Amino acid sequence: MGPLGEPVAARVTRWDRGLPQYEVGHHDRVRRIREAASKLPVLALCGAAYEGVGVAACRAAARQVLA
Repeated sequence: MGPLGEPVAARVTRWDRGLPQYEVGHHDRVRRIREAASKLPVLALCGAAYEGVGVAACRAAARQVLA
């Protein structure tokens, strides 16, 4: 079909109770939290509050604590 041109309008929809919508500065805040938590080797952080919402993040945190 080829190029369709520029959009005429756009809309951003945020679904209430959907996937997390991190605010500006989130990654820096998480970096500082992780740096502080790294001083406690038996503590691992995971979950949607930090980054990612999958089971893989929880599994990685469990491995970190067990190591």
